Amino acid sequence: EAARVELGILLYRYGDRERARGIFDGFIDYYNTASNLSAAELTAVGRALLQLSRWNYEYAHDALLALDEAVAAGPRDHAARLAIGELFLERYDAREAAAAFGEILRQNPSHAAARLGLARVVRLEGGGDVEADLEAALATNPNLAGARTLRSRIRLMHGNREAAMEEVDKVLEVNGSDLGALGTKGAILHLSGDDAGFEAVMQQVRSLTTMPTTPLVLLAELAADHRKYGEALSFARQATEADPGSWTAWGLMGLNQVRLGQVDEGRVNLDRAFAGDPFNLWFKNTLDLLDTFVEYRVVSTLNFDLVLHESEADLLAPYMEPIAERAFAEMSRRYGEAPAGPIRVEVYPRHADFSVRTVGLVGIGALGVSFGPALAIDSPAARGRGEFNWASTLWHEIAHSFHLAVSENEVPRWFSEGLAVHEQRKGNPGWGHQPGVGFIRSLALDELRPVSELDRGFSSPRHPGEVIDSYYQASLVFEVIEERHGFPAIVEMLRAYRDGATNEEAFERALGVRLEDFDSEFEAFLNDRFAAAVQSVGGEPAGMVTPAEVLGTRDVATLEAEVARNPRRFGPRMALGNALFDEGRTAEAAEHYEVALELFPQYGGPDGAHWFLGRIRQEEGDAAAAIRHYRALLRLNESHYDARRALARVLHDSGDQAGAADALRDLAHVHPYEIEDHERVALLMEAAGDLEAAALERRAVIALDPVDRATAHYELARVLHRKGDRAAARSAVLAALEIAPNYEEALDLLLELRREEPGR
Repeated sequence: EAARVELGILLYRYGDRERARGIFDGFIDYYNTASNLSAAELTAVGRALLQLSRWNYEYAHDALLALDEAVAAGPRDHAARLAIGELFLERYDAREAAAAFGEILRQNPSHAAARLGLARVVRLEGGGDVEADLEAALATNPNLAGARTLRSRIRLMHGNREAAMEEVDKVLEVNGSDLGALGTKGAILHLSGDDAGFEAVMQQVRSLTTMPTTPLVLLAELAADHRKYGEALSFARQATEADPGSWTAWGLMGLNQVRLGQVDEGRVNLDRAFAGDPFNLWFKNTLDLLDTFVEYRVVSTLNFDLVLHESEADLLAPYMEPIAERAFAEMSRRYGEAPAGPIRVEVYPRHADFSVRTVGLVGIGALGVSFGPALAIDSPAARGRGEFNWASTLWHEIAHSFHLAVSENEVPRWFSEGLAVHEQRKGNPGWGHQPGVGFIRSLALDELRPVSELDRGFSSPRHPGEVIDSYYQASLVFEVIEERHGFPAIVEMLRAYRDGATNEEAFERALGVRLEDFDSEFEAFLNDRFAAAVQSVGGEPAGMVTPAEVLGTRDVATLEAEVARNPRRFGPRMALGNALFDEGRTAEAAEHYEVALELFPQYGGPDGAHWFLGRIRQEEGDAAAAIRHYRALLRLNESHYDARRALARVLHDSGDQAGAADALRDLAHVHPYEIEDHERVALLMEAAGDLEAAALERRAVIALDPVDRATAHYELARVLHRKGDRAAARSAVLAALEIAPNYEEALDLLLELRREEPGR
């Protein structure tokens, strides 16, 4: 029976769908009439029913029941659990798939197919060590085609097309008709610009099957992996034309249309895909998200369509528009060209919705994503106060749209991510990723990847913090390039990628430098810049208590002993400073914080020395020192809400009203939901004579629905009147009087406005 299922699968894969269906249908009668089926027979039935679910999704339920029966019967070869894992993987249910593969590996850690399944789960979820699982699978079965093609795909993501081709050729040496391998080979050739080679592969595919669904779906997926969404859409469309029953192809069409901002067209195709396969989580989640779009408002600007939730559109739009348009104008000048507009910017107040928009599944940790013509970010409401700076994130994602446009979607991820962080710092010196303790430890232990391998820090992270470290490391690459070669060299590198250059070729063309030589230069740059931090953070001396123990205690005596043993260690110094601060011994704490700054001056964490020293100096009455520390912290930490408020307070108390206003104005980029903040900024701006900014803040107060709405409208009317905008002032004061008809100050202002009307 297993052989019959395999025959049916082969017939289906190579285009003889009716004959395949006849074989699979036969298993229904077999299951209904036979008794005492063995585990192997039940597995065959389950796999056949799973194939039938391609025509009728309800068979997926029956397939799972049959496979569960097979598991209960105790198969020795784990075929039933393997089929269960495949069932859930096809429907993007990573948790259930991982459970099935994990149970096989618990009983047989060397099971190659289960290792491959687990690698696919890890890749679906993001993060984790896909390479290790593939290595283990191939150690057991070097000819496992799925493992080779997946490894080829990963090599391709790393930018190593030669290694990717080597992997797929190993599959084709064993089976020259493997459609998955042929599709992957076609994608490598296509992405390499080898049109003749690509066409030859596709001709071979067409000689093997009248329904080249598998290769075309792979081409669509790999094009999307490389952010070539227009091409992904084209391949998915070809797959639906070849095989109208491929729900995966219809779904890929819809997903890529949505990525390109073609939301209405994408919904139609996703609806069709979901009707055929309603168990697909990616399709379901995306459609659920699209259903919420009725709750959003589109605010159009010169170069953007801002898609904002109705609950915060009035609040966010006036802040987002100038940030977005400034980014567009500045980058247009820097890159010498601009993306076709308008760019669609979707802003999600629920992080789960943003996750679905990005990858179709909930739970990713990113803040923003750019598809080129469309991008999505978290709203500040999606995160806790002080957790991120939406303006910085927006600038980062707009930068991606420029990089994709200039390179025609050929830019490697490491390059685009690093350059986008570099761009953030051009937007504001305090924006962008900064080094943490983990980055310095990796540098000290020589665990940072060279520039030539930085893509792997994003696509195959070795530990949870490596992606964040890679953002920062890559950004420093562009700091070095701009300092030594100028920004036009960076633009020339983008154009080199557009023309099909590899990393090595792009460096040589634009910089006249071999990549291996740049690796050496960059390593020297890192070691020089972070010499002090490496000495104080990286590598633990013999006999030292582990960092976790040092940082996990607040006992002053223990920490003092540790500092005495290791006076040049950052962690113990910070821990002792914190313990003393908690006990109110702030003068003693300050001594240790000052030393910590010498040891790791680039540290910008929310719990860094600058934050505590600012508070200590403020309490001591040393305003100048407090201001210096708060400003230093904000140059290292873009989202420290409390430090920005504290800075404004010290500046205000020192008589620097303009400085206080500037400090407070950017609070809206971190957490724009505090009415008190907007009222303070409005007063400061009005006192400084910036009535436009004061009116912006007064409108923000109204958008936040204050308890006293009448006063909020009146205060806006008053500022607008001072600004000379009598029509808008009249509308605002009438709104106040509609709420409170006897509001004396509002009545007086209305009379004054009438007296000022022409002809009176």
